Amino acid sequence: MGLSERQRIEFLILLECGDKIRSQAEVCALFNAKYPENQISQGTVNKIFHKFEEYGTVPDLPRTRRARALNEEKKLDIALELLENPHISTVSLACNHDAP
Repeated sequence: MGLSERQRIEFLILLECGDKIRSQAEVCALFNAKYPENQISQGTVNKIFHKFEEYGTVPDLPRTRRARALNEEKKLDIALELLENPHISTVSLACNHDAP
């Protein structure tokens, strides 16, 4: 089960953010005692802390998405262009037809 944004913020509060008064191991133990149903590792605390340091946020960052699929019309247009010019590069084809 994933951690909520509130729980991630709680890590930072427990770490006392930039002051680092508590160790990550201590934060892990405190969090696990408070949320026994949602046990975390010290590595999780480390990742969230470094994400906050680097990006200034704790929610999951957007992930790269799968390339768009081509519809039948675009596939036909690409095939026709290949028939007209069999030596065209794939990069040119993709640019000409807004294709991945």
